[in-house]
Amino acid sequence: MANVFIKLRRARDRSKAESLHCSSGDVPHTHPSLSGEGATCRRRVAVVHCDLFTCKGGVDVPKLLRAARMSLLEKAEFLGANVLVEESWEVMLRIPKDPKLGLYRVRVRYLAAASRSSRPDPQKPVALDKVRNIPGLMTILEREEVTP
Repeated sequence: MANVFIKLRRARDRSKAESLHCSSGDVPHTHPSLSGEGATCRRRVAVVHCDLFTCKGGVDVPKLLRAARMSLLEKAEFLGANVLVEESWEVMLRIPKDPKLGLYRVRVRYLAAASRSSRPDPQKPVALDKVRNIPGLMTILEREEVTP
């Protein structure tokens, strides 16, 4: 019987966790080096990648976005593309009740259009000025690809 109460208390504590949301904005962004007439092929394929990270100590969102973007670029290269345009991302971060002891769960959803270009891919996420971090030294304990 005591185990039931312990499990209920843990579930209650998890449900009290705060969450933090941030995104690149309402409209997709293209890096300036790839925008303009003739910079990329007209044919584009929409691609999506979603990761669930478990972190400890803090959360460095730009690093997590960069990892998700690189996975998305790998998918695009499999389709024959070499750049990402019209990019957008969403981050949902669950903050534990006790940030010093708890684990952060971060869901990163990265969307883009895969295309071809003679110019190199910038290799960095768009709209990094809209990122919200949790200060501290981030340790990634687990990364899991989830369905979007």
